[in-house]
Amino acid sequence: MGFLSFGSKKDKIKKLIEQERFDEAASLAIKDKKALSGLIELLDEASPGIRGDALLILGMVAEQRGDLLEAKMETIFPKTIKLAAEGNPYVRENAMVLSYELARRFHSAAVSMKDTVKGDLIKAIQTGDKNLKAFALLMAAELGISEARPYVEELTGVEDKVILPFEGKKWVPLGEIAREALEKLD
Repeated sequence: MGFLSFGSKKDKIKKLIEQERFDEAASLAIKDKKALSGLIELLDEASPGIRGDALLILGMVAEQRGDLLEAKMETIFPKTIKLAAEGNPYVRENAMVLSYELARRFHSAAVSMKDTVKGDLIKAIQTGDKNLKAFALLMAAELGISEARPYVEELTGVEDKVILPFEGKKWVPLGEIAREALEKLD
């Protein structure tokens, strides 16, 4: 069975997650490219707890060695945007945090993928709940998705308060976030 050790490290990372050894999982992903790839593979896992934890650990990797994630942006970023629309609140929040962090930290790489994520973000602005709409507004503004403008304009008068997992974005009216997004889209 030793030949398997050369393959994916997904199962090893998953086991660390199941044991709630997140620091070890992050450390392993930083040291070992196969472990990092295995961690990214866990974003497709059936269990929302595993997906949410994988997002959280990827955030830890971003803090410690962001350059490792920059090289994987084409794989990670579209997945995190999709996962932000998921119904599970743990997955959703961690996906929002990681997506926003990746877009800010690796802005040019994220902007280069805006056509890949544009449809998901516009759909979220149109059909998501108020918190998902607010997240999608922030991301559309960050990425300069001008095609979202008409949908952003529709939300400028909405006074419903949103709760986003970002500093300064808790209990903020959706319309305020829409107006800020419009300024960036000008």
